[in-house]
Order: sequence, then structure tokens, then C-alpha cells
Amino acid sequence: MQLFWCRANRAKHPCPRCLVSHEMLDCLHQFFPLRSSEAMRNVVERARCAPTAAQRDKLLIDHGLHDVPHFMWNIRFSDPYLSFIYDLLHFLEAGKWGHHLWSLTLDLLEKTRYSINSHYRMAKFSRWRNLKHINDLATKDFTDGQTHLDILKCIVYILCEILPPKSTLIPCIRALLKCQMLLGLRVMTTSRQLVVQQCIEDYEKWCKDYDKNFKFPKQHYLIHVLDDVRLKGVLRNGTTRTGEGIHQEVKQHYGQTNKRNTEAQQISIRDEDQEVVARTRLLIDDFFRRASQTAELSDASSDTDATNQEADVAQFKQGSARRVPKSRISPANVENQWIFGSPLQYSDSRSYEDLHGGNNPIYRALDPRLREFLHSQFPDEYLTYEDTIMASVFQCVYIAYQSKDDWTNAEDILRCNSNWYNSGPRYDCVLFNSDQPGVACARLRSLIRCQLPSGRVVDLAVVQNMKPSKWRPKTSWDGCVVFEEEVDLTFLLMDFVIRGALLAHAQGPSNSRRNFHYLVDVVDGDMFLRVLNAIGHVCN
Repeated sequence: MQLFWCRANRAKHPCPRCLVSHEMLDCLHQFFPLRSSEAMRNVVERARCAPTAAQRDKLLIDHGLHDVPHFMWNIRFSDPYLSFIYDLLHFLEAGKWGHHLWSLTLDLLEKTRYSINSHYRMAKFSRWRNLKHINDLATKDFTDGQTHLDILKCIVYILCEILPPKSTLIPCIRALLKCQMLLGLRVMTTSRQLVVQQCIEDYEKWCKDYDKNFKFPKQHYLIHVLDDVRLKGVLRNGTTRTGEGIHQEVKQHYGQTNKRNTEAQQISIRDEDQEVVARTRLLIDDFFRRASQTAELSDASSDTDATNQEADVAQFKQGSARRVPKSRISPANVENQWIFGSPLQYSDSRSYEDLHGGNNPIYRALDPRLREFLHSQFPDEYLTYEDTIMASVFQCVYIAYQSKDDWTNAEDILRCNSNWYNSGPRYDCVLFNSDQPGVACARLRSLIRCQLPSGRVVDLAVVQNMKPSKWRPKTSWDGCVVFEEEVDLTFLLMDFVIRGALLAHAQGPSNSRRNFHYLVDVVDGDMFLRVLNAIGHVCN
């Protein structure tokens, strides 16, 4: 408020953008007169001409001002009130959620004695890249906005099965999360703005149904968010998240000190070490970037040299330091949207079946099932029983895709490991192209690269398909997608895989022995838009 020289949050008119009264801060559908330099200057001049001090103070209080002229009023083409922009980090993630709804959720769990159950479910939540895995959900006080955002993305799938049926808290949190996902997009089209407006209306509706006072400025700021987007572009242009990262760095540095004379240790030692590492990283990236440019411009002296040079350069895509892992079977095309990693044993399909088929259902009857699948997908390959199919198994896959958010390249790293870092099995899921309506999902159980007798190399995955389920939790929400995991194993060509997917375990019906899962559509903007369009919304 100091920037706008307005009165504090408890004032009669606390908003720096408009003249909303404190009693109407929870109203998100009604617009109020906007502030402007000319209008506020006139108010201050009228207040100074008031005959009494009481009339002067009343006029200033009614407009949320102090008897101080703003220096920017005298600068041409400047309006300090238009410089205000909605801050996702402090207004929504660490504001409405971190300071209000999150504390409300903890109190509700404590009163209903569900905190232990929520703690267990959060610890068992599936892992995902760039999503912090929090084990002690209700026993720690979280202060940084990124942790609050990670909790917000997971909490709906935790609460929907432990809170009483038809709880109003879950759709309220879900509506707020939808606002966060849409407002955090890198591109804001007209159709996306319409969906944002609908989400704000839903959020206001559920807030009124819940027994809590939402009359605080951060709740009201949401009414100006679409105007900010239209005037200043997406909210990433005014984000404060960039500077907040230093708090985590300082915390890490402090943990490496002896807790005495920390300033000298942190600045003189730790900061220097990080600068050395960062400079080394820049030099390495610059080297491979130059190597890539040289390979494209120069002509190789021989076909063999050119092939080797292209293979080396292809290990680095767009400045990334990720290598194409070496395997006994080379990939058919290094420019594929997927790259297998962490190779295991190299053998033929019959040996895999004989060695692992007795204990692992993935490789049971592997050879005949694999031959049948390859014949159906490649009719021109005449595979006889005597032909040997060489195979190599992998435990990781890098999938590149075009993001629906801003149409740039993005990447998922998926695991297919029976014992991931000695913490048990981890089999991630994927979205794939299907002729069925909606979202098609499957769980990776094995990644196999096959080399046929003709020399053709085929990358495929052994998967368990996810069948859409009509079952819903005790408290459902808009966009709730539930899958039923099938028992049978099938093959899936990697050409049909779109990107990775995160599934959260669901309780499912009591009379079923199968596993049920929620599709977590809020891992990033691309996934949110894909699911949103799949369930009937138009959000391009």
C-alpha cells in the first residue's frame, strides 16, 4: 500500500485499484469505481479545502487516502494505480490458500481426527517430477509459496475420501486450484479468459456456502485479475516467484554452517562454490552448443565420419546436457520424441521368458504375445517360430511433447523400475492416442526395444490399460476423472504415447478388488488443458 499511498488493509476502502468498501470484499461479481490519478488528486484537493478537520478526514477515509499527494500524479502518462498487478504467489498460493484455506483445512482435520489418515495418504502419494513429495503434511509449518502450491495440487485427492460426504471445502479448494492453473498459463487466449471467469464465479459460490469470513483484500483482488491480463499480459510478467528462490538457497547455506558466524561462511565459501559450479555448467553447455552448430555447417570428409559426428551431436538436443544412453540395440531414429534410458539385460525374447516368466507376469508368455503383436502392427514382417527377436529392457524413458500451454517443447521423465532407489516399485503412467473419446491412460510395466530379423528396431511398452470408471468419491468435483486399472498386460507402441501422467490412488467401491486411480490434471498447464478439453470445455 505504500506504493499507492492508500490506507491499510483494515481501512474502509483498502483496495489500491478501486473504491470497494470493506463490507464488499468478498463480492467477486460486482465491479466498483476504479481509482485514477486525476480522481484521487481531486479528492485530496477537496479534502484540503474542507472547512473542518472532521470533514477532511471523512472525505479521505471514504476514498482510502492519506492527506499526501502522490509524486507520480505530476508525471505525464503515469498512473500508479495501474501498476498494481495480481501476484499469484502472495495473493493466491501463499495468500488465500496458505494463510486461509490451508489453516482452515488443518483445523477441520484436527477436529474430525482425520489428520493421521491424511498424513498417511500424503506420504503414499505418487511421485512426480517438479512436484514436492511431502511426508509430514500436518506436523510442519510451511512458509514458502512453492510448498503451499504443491500441497494445493495434491490435497483434493487426499480429502475427498476422508471428509464427510458432500463437503463444501473440497469444491471450494478445487475452484481455487482451477483459477491458479489457468492464471499461471504462459499464454492467455480469449477462450481461456472465459473459463477463468467461470472459475471465479464458481469459487465465489462455494466461498459463500462455506462458513468462513472471506472479507479480506486478497480475496477481492481476484476481481481485477482479468483486467490485469488484458492490460499487462499474462501474470508471469509480474511474478515475484523469481526473487523468492533466494530464501531456499539461504536456508540450504545455513544448514551447511556451524550456526556461528554464518554470514562469513555463507558469503565467502558457499556462494563462491556455487559460482564456480554455475560457470562450469555454462562453459559445458556452450561447448556442446558450438559443437552442434559446427556439425550443421561443416561437411564431413567421409560418410563414416559424418555418421559418427551426427550421432555424437544428436545426444544433445537444444542445449540440453542429457545423453542418449548407450544400448546393444541402437534406436531406429535419434530424433524420436522418446528416448529410453537406464538399460538392463540384453537377450532374446525367449530367454527373457525362460528367465523371468516364472516369477514376473510381465514376461510370462512374452515371446508368443510379442510375435502376435508385432505381426498385427507390421504385417510386412514375416516372423517364423525359428526367427530370433533380440530385445533390450529399459527402466526409464524421456518423452518430449508440445505443450498445449504455450506450444513450446516440454519433457517428461518416467520411471519403470521394480525397486526405485530401494523404496519399492515405481511404474509411472502415460497418456496415449486412442480412438476412444476422452483421455486414454496406461501404466508402464516394462520398456522394451526389439530388433527384428529384418533389422527393423521397434520401441514398445508393456502396459496395463486404464478403463474409465463411473465410480466417484464421497465428494466429487468438476473435472474428476477416475480410472479402473485392468489386470491384463498389453503392448503399446511408443509412437502412440503423448506424454506422462500422474495417477493418485483411489479407494474405489468396496465390492471391487481392482485398483482405482484419480487422474491428477494439475501437474502443469499442459495436462490441465488436455483434460479440460477432453471433458467438454473449449479452452484452446
